[in-house]
Amino acid sequence: MKVLKFAKWLNDNNIAFIVSSFGIALILLWIGAFKFTPTESNGIAGLVKNSPLMSWMYSIFSIRTTSAIIGILEIAAALGILLGNFLPKAGLWGSLLCVLIFFVTSTFLLSTPGVVEHVDGLVVPSGVGSFLVKDISILGASLFLAGHFSRKIA
Repeated sequence: MKVLKFAKWLNDNNIAFIVSSFGIALILLWIGAFKFTPTESNGIAGLVKNSPLMSWMYSIFSIRTTSAIIGILEIAAALGILLGNFLPKAGLWGSLLCVLIFFVTSTFLLSTPGVVEHVDGLVVPSGVGSFLVKDISILGASLFLAGHFSRKIA
């Protein structure tokens, strides 16, 4: 029964919200800032190039500019989530932007060649696949945050 008490305490103190919101904000601030570097711009080029949802950007913008645009969106989403602690509408918009970001990046699992490999008779994520599969969980946490902030507004 102590486990149930602990679970209730976690729920009553919004621990899932706190960990999700600050965790996602940290991830987005960090990788968003990295998008302004040549290393990350070139690092995401294969993902963007193979994405039916994002490849069009390279016909308009350079690799560096595309990466910077993505970085700006990631930083804006992080700041919206952090502001949501004081302004729930900002949190809702930030979390909805996160939903969009992580939905799109989750589709990279389907559009990027080489995301899985065969190892010992099993199909497992490759290095790129392992990097991308976390986005499904972050997508779920972003949906959780959108629901949380929408309840705060209503």
